[in-house]
Amino acid sequence: MIEQFQHKLTTSFFLWFDNFLLKHGEAYTNTTGQFFYYDDSRLDSDYKAYGSPYKQWVTDSSITGATIPSGVFIDGTFSGRSDGVVLDFDNGRALINNSVTGSDITGEFAVQDFSVYFTNDTEDDLIVENKYIINSRLPSGPLTYIDPYDDVVPAIFLSTAQGENTPFALGGMQETQIQAKAVVIAEDTYQLDGVLSIFMDSIDETITPIPMGDYPITELGDLKDNTYSYTGTTNENTGQLNFYVDKVRTSKLSDRTRRELANELYIGFIDFDLQQHRFRLQ
Repeated sequence: MIEQFQHKLTTSFFLWFDNFLLKHGEAYTNTTGQFFYYDDSRLDSDYKAYGSPYKQWVTDSSITGATIPSGVFIDGTFSGRSDGVVLDFDNGRALINNSVTGSDITGEFAVQDFSVYFTNDTEDDLIVENKYIINSRLPSGPLTYIDPYDDVVPAIFLSTAQGENTPFALGGMQETQIQAKAVVIAEDTYQLDGVLSIFMDSIDETITPIPMGDYPITELGDLKDNTYSYTGTTNENTGQLNFYVDKVRTSKLSDRTRRELANELYIGFIDFDLQQHRFRLQ
C-alpha cells in the first residue's frame, strides 16, 4: 500500500509534538554516566546491549543546548558508529558489536523529561489498565539500566481519534478535520502543569507535512543518517499545504479520581483539533 493521508498526519504530528515540547519547554536534561551490560534475547547475536538508566534520549539536533550522542566511551576511548556502535535512542542504550572489546562503557546524552509514544490504546486503557515502570529523572538508590521495549513514565501518549471531510472550495477541495489526543502521565503537578501550559499555547500553530520515509529512526532505534534536525526536515518538505492547529483543550484528572489508580501519578489530557485543506486521495 502506498502512503496515505493518515500516514503522513501521524508522522507529522508526532515529530512536531516532540519538537514543540523540547523547544518551548526545554524538556530535557543533559547527563553523563555509566552503561550497564544485560542480555537481550530479541537482539541480533552480533551485538551486546549496554543500557543507560534513562530512556528516551533526545534525537533532534535543532534543540539548542541538547547533547546528541554520536557514540560512547569504551574503556575511556571514544567509539562511534564507524567503530561498530549502534545508538538506540528509544531504549536509552548502546549496542556494541561483538568484535569490539572493552567492558567500561560511559556516555553523554540528553534525556527527555517525557518519553513520547504513539498509541492506539484508549484513555481508560492508558490510565487504568496499564502498569508502568517509573523512569524518574531524579532517581534514588544505585543506578542501573532501564529495561528495553516497555513504555516508561513520565510519558505522553499520542493518538488520532477521528476525522471528517467537509466541502471547502469549488473544484473538490475538502477541509479535513482530525481530532488528536495526548494523555500526559507525570510524576508531579509541576511536570503536568508545564506540559499542559506549553500545548495550550500551541493554538494557531502550523505543522509541516512530513512523509513516513523521513521518519528519522531505524528499526534498531538509531538515526537513519547519523543525525536528525526537525527544522532541517521541515525545510526539505516546504511547498505543501500545512496542517493547522485550530483548537486546543487541556484538562486534568481530579485528585479524588487519581487516588483510585494503582500508582501515584498525575494525569492530564490535551485535545487537538487539526485541519488541512486538500483534495481527496492526495
